[in-house]
Amino acid sequence: MTRILALTNQKGGVGKTTTACNLGAALAQRGRRVLLIDLDPQSNLTMCFGLKPYAQEYTAYQVLLTPKAGVGPAIQSMRERLDLVPAQLDMAAAEIELASRVGRETLLRRALAPVRAEYDYILIDPPPSLGLFTLNALAAATEVLIPLQVEFLAYQAIAQLQQTIALLQEEINPTLTLGGVLCTMVDSRKRLDTAIETRIRTLFGDRVYQTVIPNNVRLAEATMLGKPVMEYDAASAGAQAYTALAEELDHGATN
Repeated sequence: MTRILALTNQKGGVGKTTTACNLGAALAQRGRRVLLIDLDPQSNLTMCFGLKPYAQEYTAYQVLLTPKAGVGPAIQSMRERLDLVPAQLDMAAAEIELASRVGRETLLRRALAPVRAEYDYILIDPPPSLGLFTLNALAAATEVLIPLQVEFLAYQAIAQLQQTIALLQEEINPTLTLGGVLCTMVDSRKRLDTAIETRIRTLFGDRVYQTVIPNNVRLAEATMLGKPVMEYDAASAGAQAYTALAEELDHGATN
C-alpha cells in the first residue's frame, strides 16, 4: 500500500524541504520506489536536485490546472527508484487561478490516482502556509509528517495545524492521520534544545520519531550542490540521521 506523506508546517525554515529531499533519497537507497512532489512556488525541493525552476516545461503547476492529465507528464527521474514532480516560480499565480475551481482542494489527489500504485512512498512538499497548495497536499495524503525545529516558537503553531488536519479529516480526507513529528535542527550540546525536545516528546508521545535531525552544515552544503546529503558526505551526521529516519519510517510500515 502506497504511503503518501505531506510534510507540513506553516512555519518556514524548519527543515521541511531538506527532509523531503533526503528522506526520499534514503528510502530509495533502501529499495523503495519514491515520488517527490514539489508544491512550493519557491521551488526549493526542485533546486535540491540541481534543477532550474524556470527551465521546467511541465510541473506541479500544470498538474493542478489539468488534473485529468495526471502527474505522469511532469514526473522526472532523479535517481534510481527516485522521481520528482518539480515546481516552477509561476506557481504563485495558480492559487488565484484555482480559487474558484470546484473541488480545488482535491486536484492533486485526482492527478495522483493513475500513478499512485507505482510507488511505495509519495512525499509532498507544500509551502510553509495553510493555503490551497497545503490543503491539496493534506487532501491527497495518507499521513502528515511534521518537521519541527526545536525552538519555542516552532511548536506554538502546531495547534493551528492540528485544527486544519481535523477539519480535513472531517470534510475531505477521513483517512488522514498524524504520521509523526520529526525534531529538526537539534544541537544536543545546547541545554535549551534538549529541554524543548523533551517538551515535544511529552506533548506528542510516541508520535515523535526516535530519530532526530541534527544541526549539520553538511545538509546545507549538499543542498547548495543540488544533491542529497548521502551522496555528498555519507559519513556525516546529517546523512546518518536521514538514513536512520528512513529505516524507522519503513519499519513502521511493516509492523
